[in-house]
Amino acid sequence: FEKRYTPSTMIMDVKTDFPNGSGGLYTPVNYDGKFRGPVQLRFTLGNSLNIPAVKMLARVGVKDVMQQGYDMGIENWNPTQKNMENVGLSLVLGGRETTLLNEVTAYSVFANKGIRQDPVTILEVKDNKGHSLYKYKKKEGPRVLSQEIAFLISHILLDNNARSDAFGAYSALNISGKTVSVKTGTTDQKRDNWTVGFTPSYVVGVWVGNNDNTPMNQAIASGITGASPIWNKIMTAVLKGKKDEAPQKPDGVVAVQVDSFGGGMPTAGQPTRSEYFVKGTEPTSESGVYRKRDDKIYFYIRESDPVSTDGVNRWQEGIDKWIEQFHKDDPLYHPDGSIVDSNKPKTNESPTPNPTETPASATPTISPTP
Repeated sequence: FEKRYTPSTMIMDVKTDFPNGSGGLYTPVNYDGKFRGPVQLRFTLGNSLNIPAVKMLARVGVKDVMQQGYDMGIENWNPTQKNMENVGLSLVLGGRETTLLNEVTAYSVFANKGIRQDPVTILEVKDNKGHSLYKYKKKEGPRVLSQEIAFLISHILLDNNARSDAFGAYSALNISGKTVSVKTGTTDQKRDNWTVGFTPSYVVGVWVGNNDNTPMNQAIASGITGASPIWNKIMTAVLKGKKDEAPQKPDGVVAVQVDSFGGGMPTAGQPTRSEYFVKGTEPTSESGVYRKRDDKIYFYIRESDPVSTDGVNRWQEGIDKWIEQFHKDDPLYHPDGSIVDSNKPKTNESPTPNPTETPASATPTISPTP
């Protein structure tokens, strides 16, 4: 979001090969093994989709992502030259160790409107007569994220509609009567299972795994059956008797109606939804994915491959295979050259780094209304 991507930016969730840094290919999969095609970032984050996460890391850059994580409290993500030699695109899927305490510290930045508060272990020391020898005085932590972006992340992670495709509408990620932002995570072979959730006042993190780092039982260790039920019980107890507390929208965030399918400004005949944007990043034209002729809307989906080392656009290869598999006989996904050339967008759909290559959303039915 700092690089002007937005919650309505589209990215293709399709089987995609990435270079692994040693001359081979790395092909991540989603937790449930499914590929959802075109999805907006709100839904990729809400549903914990792995391929879009890796693509966004490739676009933003490993070093910048590590620096942001380090600034937020993940100590092992310090982007030193030595550390950079041991990381790759698997970074966002658990490819580098962290601790539960560091993870909770990082998530507290979202809860605290972009301000990091480091953990404190000793609040006061008294002698045997009850005299205070030391008392902790709270200090204002450093700002490591804008309050606008902290709000966007918080809102996406509290949006039950945005995660219902993967987790269902009635998962353990919901706390009855409370507004809570929450994210799950599972590393390869189910060695680690996480749930971290927060309100503006409380952050709760749960890790489940074996102390010797062996894989867990594949039948029970998932984002729903592993850490989440434990997290739900703890967070429910923490919030019992407390007023519901939702994140406050900063003045620098605006709600705008967008095209549910393409993510740009509303397009005639297409469903719309409301989305939040940092002021100045909201779309100013229709999605560049559309091509129109004779009252028909065609879809021209293109993505570049920013990490290719041999000139092969593997991102587009994955998209083309997805279209061939799911839309082979749909003429709307196969515009001819004259339609493509005569309908090239004259303006960008939104101020993102890849605005004309943004695919359409395949999940308009779960669109949230802020």
